[in-house]
Parts: sequence; structure tokens; C-alpha cells
Amino acid sequence: MFRSKLIYLVITLIFFVLLAYLGIRTLEHEVLLRQNQMQNLAKAQTASVVTVIKNHLQQRASRLHAISDFINPDDAATLRAFKENDDSIVDVFTLRKHQLIYPDERAPLTNEEKEWVRKLTPLVNDPSQLASHMASSEQNVPQAGWFITQETQEPLLIYWRQKGDAIVGFRLSYVQLMMDTANSVQVSHEATRLIVQVTENGRQLYLNDQTALTQQTLLDSVTLDYPLTTWKVNVYGVKAPLNHIWIWGGVLLVLLLAAVALIGFSLWREYTRNARQARQQVDFVSQVSHELKTPLTNITLYAELLREGLDDEQERELRYVNVITQESQRLSRLIQNILTFTRSPKLHVQQVDIARLITDIVHIFTPALQAKGMKMHITCAQNLVLHSDSDVLTQIISNFLSNAEKYAAQGKRIDIAVCLVRENVEIAVRDYGPGIPEQELKMIFRPFYRVKSSITEGVSGTGIGLTIASQLAQRLQGRILVTTEQPGMCFTLVLPQG
Repeated sequence: MFRSKLIYLVITLIFFVLLAYLGIRTLEHEVLLRQNQMQNLAKAQTASVVTVIKNHLQQRASRLHAISDFINPDDAATLRAFKENDDSIVDVFTLRKHQLIYPDERAPLTNEEKEWVRKLTPLVNDPSQLASHMASSEQNVPQAGWFITQETQEPLLIYWRQKGDAIVGFRLSYVQLMMDTANSVQVSHEATRLIVQVTENGRQLYLNDQTALTQQTLLDSVTLDYPLTTWKVNVYGVKAPLNHIWIWGGVLLVLLLAAVALIGFSLWREYTRNARQARQQVDFVSQVSHELKTPLTNITLYAELLREGLDDEQERELRYVNVITQESQRLSRLIQNILTFTRSPKLHVQQVDIARLITDIVHIFTPALQAKGMKMHITCAQNLVLHSDSDVLTQIISNFLSNAEKYAAQGKRIDIAVCLVRENVEIAVRDYGPGIPEQELKMIFRPFYRVKSSITEGVSGTGIGLTIASQLAQRLQGRILVTTEQPGMCFTLVLPQG
């Protein structure tokens, strides 16, 4: 009993620890899920704003690329007129073989043009700077792109294109680009619950909500690609407090553990109660059986003495005495069954003639079966010898016949068949009664279990006969098989011949 309690306690603790671990892991997963949802929302918003800025810059590049298709690099008048008529373009230049074609340094220049030429001097000396930020090779030379330098007070932003042996470049207003970009980025704070900020070299260009950023948490930050490498998109938000998940989740977990503990305790009480009741039943039956052995022995003894004192002519009295003797012997076997249930019997293995054993058992049961109008049909191979315990075999087979007598009398027939099957001796007892329901076949070997039906009502029995038979069969290295027949049941004792 102590061992059972210890095993139950260990299993319960393991289950509790596992359940608590799974509960905590579930809460952690829920918290991380909430955090990831907010983080993913911030990343999606950042990507959306970055895409808007890139598209705005790409639109300008596409427009300037299309304009350059209609420009002659050597036509200074057209370049000057284009510059003056397009507000988005600050300056224009054309460059061929390290020499400015426009503005032409050899012609008279205004102060503004001279300043423009001065700024272009590094590119004139080294035009490769225009494509230095691009991945290029001798087989793949860039033909157009953006160029920016931060060396001047206002960043110099240029879109250039290779046209034949000349390079045409357009300088855009960096300030105008920042203003147009800020106007193109429109994010609703009410819809996203996020604050989006766009900065250029630390200067704020766009903010969708004027809430103090000190009260917000930076959820995501992205630096734009060239040429806007000084631009950053920051997304802020208020991280929702997740303590309530831990609090309510912990409460539910504690309630769940308490419920499981209550169920476990109830199951343990029910198990121990059933075990105590079974032990009390066994103890009671054992005590009663011991008390019955003494008067039963006296009854048998005096019946034998009475039979010896009778003459052969007193047939009626002899018949009565024989009945008393047979029934007392039967009662002795029943008591022995009960005592066997409470302790393991010792085996007395010897050579057993199966045919003779079956004949002796049938002779004992014949008067009781005839009284109920039942007949027995025996099929047994001759000269079949089994190395076993004859008393134990008698007890098992007698249990089969006793059950058939009590519960299958209406079938009026019992078949006993003994045969050798693959080095196993099979002793089958079949009745022709109402049978046993299929759902109860697995329970008939349980101690004190009796099938509940109209057949068993009013029939005495302890409910341990088949339990004892099964235990005895296992001690003989055998087993009992139960099969449903049409009609009736068949109980088969399978034993190894060796």
C-alpha cells in the first residue's frame, strides 16, 4: 500500500510540474505574441513609409530621365531655357571627357554660374564619382543614377544620365525634395495608434502626431538607401501593459491546478476506499472460511462413519449418506477456493492422466447435473499425459462446470473437449446457456465481480471463482480463453504440454 501511495504521489507531482510548466509557457507565448504583433505592425508601417519616399524619389528620376531624351548636350540655349522654366531643377550641366560643355567656362558667366562651376569641379576632374556608389564592372557600366554630396552647406543632389559620350546632369532642390516628401507621407495616428517620424540628419521632416515622444517607445527604425542615407524613418508606440495576462493567466492556472488536485485526491480516495473494501471482503471471507472448515470436517467425518455402519440392504439410507458426503466434499472445494484466493498455493507437479482426471471430475458433478436435467458430452484423446498439478487442474475445471451448472442449466447440455493443439493441451468446457454480454467479458475475471442479469439473480456466488481460476492457470504457465458461441459460452484452459 505504501508503495502504491508513493508511486501515485510521484506521478501526481510529475503531472503537476508538467501542467504548471505548460501553463507558464503558454502565458509566455501569449505575451510574446502580443509583443510581436505590435512589433510587426510597427515594421509594416515603417516599410510603408519607406516605400512612399522611394516611390516619390523614383518618380522624379523617371521624369528627369524622360526629359533628358529631348535634350541636346551641346545646345546651351535649350539647357538654359529648361533650367529657367522648371522650378524643381536648380542647375543643369553637361560633361564630356573631363570638360564642362555647359556652363561653358570660356564664355562670360554670372556669379551664380561661377559658383555652380566651382561645385562641379570635383566631378569634372573625376566623373567616376557619379557611379562610385553603384556596384559596377567593366561589362556593366551604369548609364544613369543619383549622386549626392554633403560637402556643401546644402547637400548637392544630382540626377545624371549618360548620353553618347556626354553626361547630362540635373541638380534638384534638396529643400524642395524634403518638403514634397513630407507632404507625400500621410499616416493617420488614429487608425494605426503609431507615431511616424521622418528625420534628415537629425532634423525632423515629418511627424503624424504631436504627442511627446518621450512618452512613447521606439518600436522600429530604418535608414533609407542611397542617396537618402541621412534620412531615417522612426515608428513609436505605447507598448500595452501585459501584466494583466500574467495576473489573470496565473489565477486561471492556479484554479486549474487546484481542480486537478481535487480530482486527483477524489480519485485516490475512491481507489483506496475500493481497495479497503476489497481487502475487508477478502479478510472476512477468509475468516469465515476458516471457521467453516472445522464443522465441515466433522460433517464429512460423521457421514463416512455413518456410511460404514450401514448395510448393503439399506440402499435408501446409503443414497442419502452419499449425497451428504458429495455435497460436503463440494463445500470443501468451495472453501478451498476461497482460501486459495487469499494466498498463493504450493504446486505439486506430477504426471497427470487427463482422460482419467476428466472422468473423476465428471463423476463428482453427475448427480447435481442430472438433478437439473443436464447431460455431459465428453471428447478426450486417450493416453494424453500432462506434467502438472492434478488438484489445481481439478479446481479450474470444476469452476467451469460449476458455473455452467448454475448459470446455463436451461441449455440442458455441457460439452467437454480435450485436444492437443501445437504442443498445447486445450481443455474446453462449453455450455448452451444465454451467454455473457460482450461488454462484460473483460470484467468477469475481476475479484467479486458478477454479471448482472436475470440469470444470476437468486443464484448464490462469491464472484471470485473465475479470478481464482485465472490465477491458478497463470501459476501453471497457462491461460484461460473465453469465447462466445451460438448459443452459450466456451471456457478453455490452455496449458503447455511440457
